[in-house]
Amino acid sequence: MKSNTMLLILITLLIAGGAYWYFFTGNGDQPPLSVSTSVNRAQTQFQTLVNELKPISFATDLFSDPRFNALVDLATPVTPEPAGRVDPFAPLK
Repeated sequence: MKSNTMLLILITLLIAGGAYWYFFTGNGDQPPLSVSTSVNRAQTQFQTLVNELKPISFATDLFSDPRFNALVDLATPVTPEPAGRVDPFAPLK
């Protein structure tokens, strides 16, 4: 009985030592055991849109055109108005 227990302990220690050596030793240059690429649908759709937009280019020579440079700003300045009541729904006094 005692020899069976010692043999079982020895085999368990050998298996544990082998597993430790296999999993925890090495030089670290090995690739990972599994590569998980979790790409969701929104990320795939975004990447597709980016790839569609890459070939778009804009002609910026418009900004050097004399007709563009001759444009005049016709904006009307906004005059400041006095502020209203603090609480517009409060009863009049």
